[in-house]
Amino acid sequence: MNPGARLRAPGTGETFRPVPSPRSPVPRGFTLIELTVVLAILSITALLVMPRLFPRDDAALTSSARTLASTLRYLQQQAIATRTNYTMKFKFPDGTITVKSLSESGNEGVAGESPLRERILAEGVSVDDLVLNSLGRVNEGEVSVRVGMEGFQELLTVHLKSRSGTYTVIAYPVSGKVRIEEGYRDATL
Repeated sequence: MNPGARLRAPGTGETFRPVPSPRSPVPRGFTLIELTVVLAILSITALLVMPRLFPRDDAALTSSARTLASTLRYLQQQAIATRTNYTMKFKFPDGTITVKSLSESGNEGVAGESPLRERILAEGVSVDDLVLNSLGRVNEGEVSVRVGMEGFQELLTVHLKSRSGTYTVIAYPVSGKVRIEEGYRDATL
């Protein structure tokens, strides 16, 4: 009932304003339960929205490790399917990765497939070093890794880094298996 409403007395037609009883106070605010429910809803919403507004570095690092592993697998499959040799170039100190196709004469060309031309590492993520049996640990200059119809010729270990940590991507020769591990790991056959 509206507190300012006027009522008619039955039979007389007179109007009067009802006086609230001391046992039924007029509501003047929110209850503690209502405020608690609203705060809980706002907190849950903030927890869901904040990671999207401020992405974390470890998400970019994880995504880059997965993208590199997928690119390595795809590169092996493409080399077999198209009977084309490829080379992955790891450039230090900027830590970038590019993929080129190799002609039969050994000349490099642009990799024709779209996934091989895309950026492999996210912003803020770079190659810390890579390990090959023939070269050992390399973290300076430029290293080319050949991928042919037989897959990788030797065990390849790539360490990715960002401000939030390190991931290791390992590509095994012959089997074509590619594994991702959190942290800095050394791989063996």
